[in-house]
Amino acid sequence: MASADRLPEPLDFRRAIICALTREFDAVEALFDEHYDVPAQKHHKDPNFYRTGRIGSEYVVLTCLAEMGKGSAASAASTLQVSFPNINLALVVGICGGVPFPTEDTELIMGDVIISHQVVKFDFGRQYPDRFEQKGSVVDILDRSNQDVRCFLSGFQTRREKQRFQDMHVKYLRQLEEWRYPGVEHDRLCPSSTRHADISGHPSTSCHLGPIASGDTVMKSAEHRDQLARTFGIVGFEMEGAGVCNSLSCLIIKGACDYADSHKNKVWQDYAAASAAACAKALLECLPKLKPECALTLSTPRLAKYDRRLWPLTSSCYRYNACKHSQ
Repeated sequence: MASADRLPEPLDFRRAIICALTREFDAVEALFDEHYDVPAQKHHKDPNFYRTGRIGSEYVVLTCLAEMGKGSAASAASTLQVSFPNINLALVVGICGGVPFPTEDTELIMGDVIISHQVVKFDFGRQYPDRFEQKGSVVDILDRSNQDVRCFLSGFQTRREKQRFQDMHVKYLRQLEEWRYPGVEHDRLCPSSTRHADISGHPSTSCHLGPIASGDTVMKSAEHRDQLARTFGIVGFEMEGAGVCNSLSCLIIKGACDYADSHKNKVWQDYAAASAAACAKALLECLPKLKPECALTLSTPRLAKYDRRLWPLTSSCYRYNACKHSQ
C-alpha cells in the first residue's frame, strides 16, 4: 500500500472492477472503505470513467462501461491497462440471468450470486435456415499466474470456508440498505420448470461456482436456457465477461435478477447488483494481500512503454518507485 502521506499512484492499483450499468457501479462504490480522486496521471487518450478507492488492503479502480456488451467491455479493459498498467485481476461485477436449477440438487433464486472463471460464448456459431449451430466451448478466463485466486476458489468449496464467505457476503449486503430486497412474492419461476418451491421470509443469498454464458444476445427463452445449461453446465447468462477476458485475467461476479426467460423484468436488478457488489468486496478481502515486490517498477521492461509516451508520471512517483526498488 501507499504510505500514509501520499495518495496512491497508478502503479499502486492491482485490482479493477468493471460494471456495465450505473446501478452496478453505485453499489460497488458504496462499499469502498476509502475514496480517492482519479489519479492525475490518467492517460489523456483514455476515455474510461473511473472512481478509485480502497477495499480492505487493496487499491481498486472502478469503471463503468459506455454501453452493455462484450465490444464495449473489451475496449474498456484494453484502455484501462494504459492508465493502470499493474492491474493483474479484473472483477466483472453486476447482474445476470440465472439458471434456476444448475444441477439436480442445486437451486438458484433471485439475488444469488454466480462466481465464474469460465465463459461460454453462446452466441458464437453458424446460423442455418432452420437452426443455429453453437460453436462455443468452455474457456478459462483466469490467468494461471493468479494462483491466489485459484486457491481461494478451491477452498471456497469447503464447508467451513464457504460459510465464512457467506457470512461476509451477508454482512456487506446489509450495509446497502438503499438496495432493498423486493420480497418473495416477486420471485416466481414460470414453466418450463414447476419445481421452484415457494419461499417464505427473507432467504439468505447463496454463491454458486460454475461456467457462465456470455454474449451480446439477451437470453429470454427458458427452452434454450435449459438446453445450454445441460450442454455446458452453465449457471447463468451475462454480456460483458467474454469481452474483458480478451485483455485481462478476470473473474465474473453476477447477481441473478431474472431466470433468463420471457418473464424477465427489472424488479430484482438493484438488489442483484447489491448482492454482487457485496460478494466482490468479500472476495477481495478473502484474497491474500499482494506483496509489494509483485508490483512492476519503472525498471521493469514491460513498463518501458508506459514511460513518458503514455502517461506523465510525476517526479514523486519516480522517487517512490526508485526508493522501493533499491530496498
